Amino acid sequence: MSNISFSVTGVDKLSKALLSRASAGDIKSVVKRNTTQMQQQAMSNASSVFTKGYSTGDTKKSIGVSFKDSGMSGVTSLGMEYNQYTELGTRFMAAEQLLKPVFNKQKTVFKSDLEKLLK
Repeated sequence: MSNISFSVTGVDKLSKALLSRASAGDIKSVVKRNTTQMQQQAMSNASSVFTKGYSTGDTKKSIGVSFKDSGMSGVTSLGMEYNQYTELGTRFMAAEQLLKPVFNKQKTVFKSDLEKLLK
């Protein structure tokens, strides 16, 4: 699997507030929904990001979802060994970012969904 990951740090306060105001089931539901939406968006964007002639569709097929911490954490990842090079680029190749733009878009939706739980 790829070495690239995006994460949100400094969520200890948010985590405590969420657990005191919302049920664990509601939080897990938000995590699951946003993680799968990120996977679906990445899969739909893969065809437009990888437009060079060598694109075979393997990255699109390898986009996966997993959950940790009893469903409180979700991971959307690229499964091919070379994806760190396509995402970040090399000195010979410009980056063809797939996950970062999807993550940046989805994190605002995720934050909004969590704030709704706090109300």
